[in-house]
Amino acid sequence: MVELLIGITIGLFIAAGATLLLTSQLGDNRRLLLEAQVQQDLRAAADLISRDLRRAGYWGNAYRYVWAQTAADVSNPYQDTSSLGSTGLLYSRSIDEETGLLGVDAGIVTTSERIGFRLNTADHMIETLIGGGWQALTDREVLKVTQFELKLHTQNIALPCGAACPALGPEGCPLVQHSRYVTLVIVAEAVHDAAVQRSLGDTIGLRNDVVALSCSP
Repeated sequence: MVELLIGITIGLFIAAGATLLLTSQLGDNRRLLLEAQVQQDLRAAADLISRDLRRAGYWGNAYRYVWAQTAADVSNPYQDTSSLGSTGLLYSRSIDEETGLLGVDAGIVTTSERIGFRLNTADHMIETLIGGGWQALTDREVLKVTQFELKLHTQNIALPCGAACPALGPEGCPLVQHSRYVTLVIVAEAVHDAAVQRSLGDTIGLRNDVVALSCSP
């Protein structure tokens, strides 16, 4: 009887140890899955934001910066980019050419051509502006975004210009090229485990620089 009790006790210790080991492994596996999901969702959101931001200011008739047919042609109607504090960005890009002939652009910013990204602080998710309405970009049931920053930076580069400028005399009117880039920061945690946190940062160069006159009449 004593040997039987000793055997049962040893068996219980072994079973308890195996249960603890299994529980630990299941917990580690669950955390690894959450970490992978959070990282994947962050990367997917950042890639989508980066790809679209690079199209900010796109204009099908951008050649008119260089060879203007009329005075009105010089200005790019899609060059406006505005910040929503440090937690978002609004910008325009032309899509007329995508449904028409190459080089055909109405030059009028429509609702579908106004794009943006922002942080919804109430639901802790990133939203995107599509068709005049804000829609969820990240899943609030999976990901809790605690920080989202989109900051626009501009570097001014002086350019030569051959156009006449009466204010400056025969030297002409110089142009300024506004070279722009955006810094992106996203910090998030798993909804079901606040200990699982990940962050991601990126620097996004905007391809369509803004060119403006640096002199006034």
